[in-house]
Amino acid sequence: MFGLLQSTHSRRKRLKELGCMEPPDYPHKDPIFGLDVFFDNIKNLKNRRFLDGFKTRFDLYGETFRAIRMGTTSIYTNDPKNYQAVHALQFSDYGVQPLRRDATLPFLGEGVFTMDGPFWEHSREIIRPTFARSNVTNLPAFEAHFRKFLELIPRDSSTVDLKPLLYRLFFDTSTEFLLGESMNTLSLATLFQTQRFLDAFHYAQRGIGTRMQMGMFKFLYRDRKWDESIKITHAFADRYVDKALEYRQDHFAKNEDINKRYVLLQEIVKKTDDRIELRSQIIHVFLAGHDSTAITIGNAIFHLCRHQYMWEKLRAEVLATEGAPLTFGALKNMRYLQYIVKETLRLHPVAPTDSRVAYRDTVLPTGGGPTGTSPILVSKGQIVTSSFHALHRRKETWGDDVEQFRPE
Repeated sequence: MFGLLQSTHSRRKRLKELGCMEPPDYPHKDPIFGLDVFFDNIKNLKNRRFLDGFKTRFDLYGETFRAIRMGTTSIYTNDPKNYQAVHALQFSDYGVQPLRRDATLPFLGEGVFTMDGPFWEHSREIIRPTFARSNVTNLPAFEAHFRKFLELIPRDSSTVDLKPLLYRLFFDTSTEFLLGESMNTLSLATLFQTQRFLDAFHYAQRGIGTRMQMGMFKFLYRDRKWDESIKITHAFADRYVDKALEYRQDHFAKNEDINKRYVLLQEIVKKTDDRIELRSQIIHVFLAGHDSTAITIGNAIFHLCRHQYMWEKLRAEVLATEGAPLTFGALKNMRYLQYIVKETLRLHPVAPTDSRVAYRDTVLPTGGGPTGTSPILVSKGQIVTSSFHALHRRKETWGDDVEQFRPE
């Protein structure tokens, strides 16, 4: 009790010193652990309203409010100024490791998406070459897989589910770039063995999502299928780690690159021979690389199928190139194509939610007090959660037709 009183007095003193005021509080049914919000999130997940649930709370309780997240005080915000503070201006004040590492460690290991500080910098440096222009503009390597993708689309005007085909397309391209050889899932001859890995990977992904939602209670998560999915995923990755380690021995023995193509795993293995780190790094990059691209392209096609004039306008822009080579520069110059992609990402952001924990006492610029415009004190250990799904649906920014797909 004395400690609580001392903490409260200390916070009030800091509020006065910094000119901050408290944000409004969420009306919890469980003000201790905030389990009402947790179960509301689970319900929304089952009903496919998880992202809309964030927007609904902001609509009901304001752009910034305070709530309990599995026993920890959290600030939920949808104010652009607060986004800028957390993700840019005061980036070093926040981190993700306390929220993500333990929940994802059995599956992902340590990597760029779960760590902060020196290890995050190390991981980021390792994968940085992945995004070099010479690599992201290697369209001929993509074209070979894309032609196989087109061959699997019916020509008789029958209905086709593009989602699994898109997943297989970007799985094939990403594995060739990351591992040095494609899994060729677009070829029916190799589909069965790789589908087992993909199913396991996606199940393990869902499991870490649940564990992150459970916060301090993640230790209660028990699922034998999740454990088995992790084993399947790791065994798949380890086969390529072993090949990469063999490459490392040959590389240093001959002091030259055996493979002239850029292969991410072969580049990473030049810097470390730690099998666990190699596996973790490659799973992290694979997590970001194949899912997000397939989902974004799928969402773009979903909207184009429902807006014929947009499809025709985009097709006209492409045909206007008159068969000229399709280069990275040519794609960037297709303005309507760029509008389509950006509008897709507005309505369906790749990372729709984000939570970060304060590593030190810091301040959010707005959201406190009766008018919601005063600065907010974020104490060390508190969590700031934001929703890009909700941010991209602010009528103040995008207009009254914010829910509509409008590339223009």
